[in-house]
Amino acid sequence: MPFVLKRTVTETFLSRVAITPDQVAFRFRSPESWHEVTFSAFYVEARLVSFGLMSLGVVPNDRVAIVAGTRYEWTLSDMAILGARGVTVPIYASNSAEDLYYILNHSESRVAFLEDEAQLEKLEQALEGGAKPIKSLETIVLFASPRIRRQSPVSKRVITLAELKLLGESEEQQQPGRFTDNLNAATPGDLVTICYTSGTTGVPKGALLTHDNMITVLTDCLVLLEKEIRQEGEVSLSFLPFSHILGKLESVAVYVFGWIQVFATDLAHLHEDFREVRPTLVFAVPRTFEKAHELVLDAVAHGSDLEQRTFEWACNEDNFCRPVAKKRFSITGIEQPLRRLLAKQLIFRRVAAAFGGRLRFAVCGGAPLPREIGEFFQMAGITILEGYGLTETCAPVTLNTPERLRFGTVGRPMPEVTLKVAEDGEILIKSRRLFRGYYKMPEETAEALRDGWFHTGDVGNLDKDGFLEITDRKKDIIITSGGKSIAPQKIENRAMLDKLIHQFVVHGDKRPYLTALLTLNRDTVLEYAHRHNILFSEYSELVKNPRIIILAQRAIDRMNEQLASYETIKKFIVLAEDFAVDTGELTPSLKFRRSTINRKYESLLNSMYAKPARPLREA
Repeated sequence: MPFVLKRTVTETFLSRVAITPDQVAFRFRSPESWHEVTFSAFYVEARLVSFGLMSLGVVPNDRVAIVAGTRYEWTLSDMAILGARGVTVPIYASNSAEDLYYILNHSESRVAFLEDEAQLEKLEQALEGGAKPIKSLETIVLFASPRIRRQSPVSKRVITLAELKLLGESEEQQQPGRFTDNLNAATPGDLVTICYTSGTTGVPKGALLTHDNMITVLTDCLVLLEKEIRQEGEVSLSFLPFSHILGKLESVAVYVFGWIQVFATDLAHLHEDFREVRPTLVFAVPRTFEKAHELVLDAVAHGSDLEQRTFEWACNEDNFCRPVAKKRFSITGIEQPLRRLLAKQLIFRRVAAAFGGRLRFAVCGGAPLPREIGEFFQMAGITILEGYGLTETCAPVTLNTPERLRFGTVGRPMPEVTLKVAEDGEILIKSRRLFRGYYKMPEETAEALRDGWFHTGDVGNLDKDGFLEITDRKKDIIITSGGKSIAPQKIENRAMLDKLIHQFVVHGDKRPYLTALLTLNRDTVLEYAHRHNILFSEYSELVKNPRIIILAQRAIDRMNEQLASYETIKKFIVLAEDFAVDTGELTPSLKFRRSTINRKYESLLNSMYAKPARPLREA
């Protein structure tokens, strides 16, 4: 089964259908069973949906939004939009009602695919909250039939996906070849999507991305990974949001590489899906592996003495992960080859089995991957290929590969990319994959694209071998009142390696020292309270208990030992509730909105500078 790559995404899709029509392309679960869809069957279904859009009046360059999680219908709708020569506007299912309204209105979307009634209610909420009607939005397509047809200004514009297909059947009879003709008519410079950034510092910005942008990235991926990706038998488990640029790339990569794309049931059942689907590759974010690492550490801590000794030896011997206990174990009486076999059999085989037992590698991005995590999974036989890119660069500009792999970095520049680091440390990119600009934002476009270079806003450095290390966002750099420049992300990532700490936000710009707001892993705290007979009525009461605060202080002390004195955390406050998307503290891609957090917790942050810093100690 050959790989396929043409001038445009749509030509690539048509070639894939022609070459492997009967191969299973997609698998997804219904409440009853798993379903399989071949490339040819997918083509037929996408054609019907596309003709349905044409019957609604969608013409070239019309914007059509998709508000949904990662599922088969997302991919189906996306190809149908391209078949009508429209432009896809992906919107996170987790977006707030305010952001949903803003993107639909700003993009001037004419049609919107909504996942379910919850998204419809969210849209109604936005419109009933005083926002003006979205004049451009004519039709809303629900993937499933609503349980109750409500009477509202929005509901009058609602049809189901099944009803859209019926419209498509009638439209198809008028001009049967129009869908294929449209797919072939696309040019490299045509828009594929307007992909809105998460907006960590302001309103979301719509990056204009073309076929050529996408094909340029896929070409580089093919060059770098051709030897690693099998032409038969590859299975990908998809769970990243396709509204994220890495997820969007994943959604079209199936046409190039021809693997079977299996849609995860949902994040709550991801563990079961890994075991049942047994994928050979995945696209993921670091948190996927951080959670698995935490579970392993916890299991070892509660395991047998032999398991603890073997695991501790493996970690110390190969520097693959952090120790799980302060006590140093000795198993020097066992020969080294046998020790390695014990580590593999007792610990790391179970790690691999948790991911289905066949996972060879993962393409990972969206946030920094701690070096310890990459090394740990490498020992378990799973290679995590971390890369770096932004929405504006159509995903990766750098990538680690199995042949050139350096944990703690995001890899080397991809073949087509020119990358340099400015004097102030900002990473600058020149490439064909660079976005055309921000939709209806000429000033922001001019600021980002200067003299042919995209100014990423990220700070980093290249080592002597050309591997890129990201240190922070340029605007997130903290400058203390003493004049020290500090990258908070470095400290936060290190803090969250501790299984006690869930979220960690560093504060200290224009302040004399650093402080932090943090949340704890609820299960770990509850288990500790149970084992130590700590009485409480509410979790919010428990996290204020002096014994829990001392536990958190110890974790921060351990981290502080690895930092320069000016980088250490002098004071902290434990919050009972996690930072979340719906409260505005996280972006849909789960990045901290620091300005929002600083405003919301201003009084708490100020309280940590009211008195001389004195960390809590156990009496």
